[in-house]
This record gives sequence, C-alpha cells and structure tokens, in this order.
Amino acid sequence: MRNRIAALGVVLALSTVVVGATAVALALTTPEDSAPQAAASGAMTDAATAAYPTLEDHCYIEGMIPHHEQALELSRLVLGAPGVRERTRALADFIVADQTAEIDTMRAWQTAWRGAIPAEGSAGGHQGHDAAQAAAGTIPTGCGDHAHMQMKGMATAEQLAALDAADGVAADRMFLELMIAHHEGALEMAENAVREGSNAFVRNSGKHVLVEQQREVAAMTALLAEAS
Repeated sequence: MRNRIAALGVVLALSTVVVGATAVALALTTPEDSAPQAAASGAMTDAATAAYPTLEDHCYIEGMIPHHEQALELSRLVLGAPGVRERTRALADFIVADQTAEIDTMRAWQTAWRGAIPAEGSAGGHQGHDAAQAAAGTIPTGCGDHAHMQMKGMATAEQLAALDAADGVAADRMFLELMIAHHEGALEMAENAVREGSNAFVRNSGKHVLVEQQREVAAMTALLAEAS
C-alpha cells in the first residue's frame, strides 16, 4: 500500500499546477460563501437559526451521492482485475477513500437538514425546477430531470460488465477511459453547485470536487498516454 501511495503522489503532483489555475479562475467568479447552513460529520446546526438549503443544494447532493457510488464501483472493479499497473491501482485506492468520505459527509448533511425541519414543516415537498428556494420546512425529493440529476459521465451496465470481465492492459485502459468521462460529468455538476448553490457546505463540496477531480483527470490522462 505504501508503494501505491508513493506512486499516486508522483502522478498527482504532475497535475497540481494545471488545477491551481482553474481553481483561482473559478474563485474570482464565485460570490462570497454564505454562513454555514447545515452540519457536517454528525454535528447538528441550530434549527432555529439555520437558513434552509435551496433546491440547487438538495439536488446536487441527491445526484452526487449515486454518482460517487459508481466511481467506487469502477474503482473496485479495476482493483479486482489482475495485471493492472500499480499507479492505476493507487489512483483507484485513492478514489475509493476520498469519495467514500465525501458520500458519508453528504449523507450527514442530508440528516442534518431533515433534523432542522421546523415542527410545523412537512417533509417530502417539492418546488418547481425554476424555484430559487425550497419551501421552508420541506425536503425536495425526486429531483428528476433537474440539471444535477442528469448524472453525466455515468458508465452503462454494459461498460461495467466489460470492465468486470477485463484484465491486464485492457482493464487498465478501460478503467481510465471510463473514469475520465465519469469525473468530467462530476466536474460539471460541481461547477453548477459552486455557481448556483447557496449552502456553504455544498459550495465547499463542489470546490473540493473541482480541485481534486481535475487533478485526477490530468493524472489519468497521463497514465492513459503511457499505456498507448
């Protein structure tokens, strides 16, 4: 595992400069964050003072959790394939650790938001897609065709089956190609969250995805070129 981590450090270090420029550009065009509106890591926000998250915030989380879950599935498939390069395995290991933590955090936010519903509120409400603010005391459900729920970059069942059946160079290359497309979909979702979301925790999550996954895309692109 130490060798994998060291290999990953070399690969990701090569892409840090490229990502830095993108992150700075986005920061210059992003409004100042609002005060924290939801709790992370199990700490609950005072329901009496917390502003309720918007529809954009809810739909980002509702879409990003299953999107991350497929990244875990792709990573575990390549980790189970024989003959895959150690640097590719190191990257898959990192994705599993990083995105598992993000899923846990986003689920904690959902729990905190539900816990902050006023006593007179009712769960399960849903505003129209063009509404700027979810109704106070409601949890939007079934975001459906909302932009954050289009799940861009998701691999098909056939692609997952093909990766599961592959090994060696074929599995290595297939994983990188699928994960690059998958990350690019997540990047679009994250950019929307940063630009359109109101909740400070959601916006910070989007910024983390933008920085980390752009760095990983650069690393995977380099690994894919080496495999040519």
